[in-house]
Amino acid sequence: MSSFFCCELATVAEDGTPLAWPVVPLYLPERGEFLLTTTIGFPVKALNIEREPRVSLLLSDATGSGLQHPPVVLVTGSARVADGVQTWGQDLGAHWQRVAAVQPASRRFTRTPVMRWFMDWYHMRLLIYVTPEAMQWWPDRGMTGPPSQATVPRDG
Repeated sequence: MSSFFCCELATVAEDGTPLAWPVVPLYLPERGEFLLTTTIGFPVKALNIEREPRVSLLLSDATGSGLQHPPVVLVTGSARVADGVQTWGQDLGAHWQRVAAVQPASRRFTRTPVMRWFMDWYHMRLLIYVTPEAMQWWPDRGMTGPPSQATVPRDG
């Protein structure tokens, strides 16, 4: 799953409407969860998660991954939003390293002091952690037929 540079995060709006956004996923294998972030300028993802923690991640576009026959993977689970606005920290640093690797053009937003000053709001982030509970996948991007499925085991 770490080969995918982007995935779609689906949350549930207050009226029950599913909403999906592209996000940069960072899998944290030592914790068995995904880290996602959102800017404070568009906190709807976080607000939806705080009200309804059930989410899904669809990893369907492996462009640039180098995978010859990528699957389509649907991860369902629960999410939580870390307390407070983050401007730096170990997890956020890992996120920005991932963004710089998969979106090299994004570096232009931090190249000069003036750009950093104008874009400071973009770097103030809410951290979202997704704990997978189940996965479905369709091999080789063929979404015909039933998917393969797995439940994610939990310690304890």
